Amino acid sequence: MKQYECRKVENCFSGANIYEYRLRIKADEGFLENFTSVASLKYYKNFPRPCFQATLSDGTTLKGVIADSVIRVSFPDNQPHSSKDNFEILLETLLKQQADGRER
Repeated sequence: MKQYECRKVENCFSGANIYEYRLRIKADEGFLENFTSVASLKYYKNFPRPCFQATLSDGTTLKGVIADSVIRVSFPDNQPHSSKDNFEILLETLLKQQADGRER
């Protein structure tokens, strides 16, 4: 069973490759730190709703509010489907690691 729900974000740019992922956990700083080995991660803690942005090496960008269960992911225009597939494999791996760590 997948650890998340995914839906394409509808907007005025029909070619935009933006998806919303609803996780079964909150994307807190502990979970986000797992991305540091594969992405450049920036925190914006001084905002009224602290948020983050992570950019993977292929240009995939994640954005969300810290301690929320929803993240938005935009995939690069070149090969968006393979980038999405790769991201979902990574996400599943990190979510499984997170779940295994909480069970101990």
